[in-house]
Amino acid sequence: MELKIGENIKRLRKAKDISQEDFAKLLGVSSQSVSRWENGVCYPDMELLPALAQFFKLSVDELLGTGDLEKSRRYNEINETWARNNAAGKNAENAALMRKALRNFPNDALLLVQLSTSLEKLEGNEEERRRNLRESIAIQEQILRFGEDSEVRAATMYNICFSYWKNGDREKAVAQARKLPNLYKSRENALVYFLEGEERRQVSAAALAPLSWALEKHLTVLGDSDPALREPAAKILSLLHSIQQPT
Repeated sequence: MELKIGENIKRLRKAKDISQEDFAKLLGVSSQSVSRWENGVCYPDMELLPALAQFFKLSVDELLGTGDLEKSRRYNEINETWARNNAAGKNAENAALMRKALRNFPNDALLLVQLSTSLEKLEGNEEERRRNLRESIAIQEQILRFGEDSEVRAATMYNICFSYWKNGDREKAVAQARKLPNLYKSRENALVYFLEGEERRQVSAAALAPLSWALEKHLTVLGDSDPALREPAAKILSLLHSIQQPT
C-alpha cells in the first residue's frame, strides 16, 4: 500500500501558509525531518501521527492517504455491482444502490447516469413509470448543468433527447438533438488522423459498429421513402458487417 503522508503534509502545510521551520518547531522536530517527510525519504514516527492529524483537523487515515484508497476501492465495487445487476436486469436493486452510493459520493456524474438509467428501466404502472422518467430527466439536467466529465456530459446530451421524447416532449427532444455534434466531429474521426499502425486499425474497426447502426437507421428511412434505395442499402450494410467479423 502506498502511503501519501508526505504529499499530504506538504499540501496541508502550504495551505496553512506555514514554513517548514515553523511547522517543525510546533512539532518539536527538526526542519530537516519535515523536509524528509515531504520528499518521501521517510515517514514521521508513529507517535507523531495523532498530533499531525489533530493539527490539520483530519483523521489519521486521511492523513496517511489510506482513506482515499479505501474510498476508491468502495467506488469501484459499487460500479462493478451496478454492472452485474444491470446485466441481470436487477434495476430496482440498482436504483437503490445508486441512491445509497450518492450519499457517500454526492453529485458523482457516473453514479448519477447509472441512477438515471436504472430509473428508466424500472417496471410499474403508468404513473410510476412517468414519475421515474421525470426523475431521470431531472438527474440528467443536473449532470448537464454541473457535470465536468466531458465524456459523461456528451453521453447525457444524447440520452436526454430520448428521455424527453418518451416523456412526450418532442420539441425539447428535437432542440436538444440539434445541439449534438454531427457525424464528422467524432472521437474516431479525429483519432484516425493521428494514430499509427495497429492502434489506428483498431480505432477504424471499432468505428464500424456505430457507423453500421447509423447507416442502417438512415438508409432505412430513405429506403422507406424510395424503394430503389433498399437493395444498395442492404449491400452497404452487408459489406460493413462482413468487415466487422473477426478474421
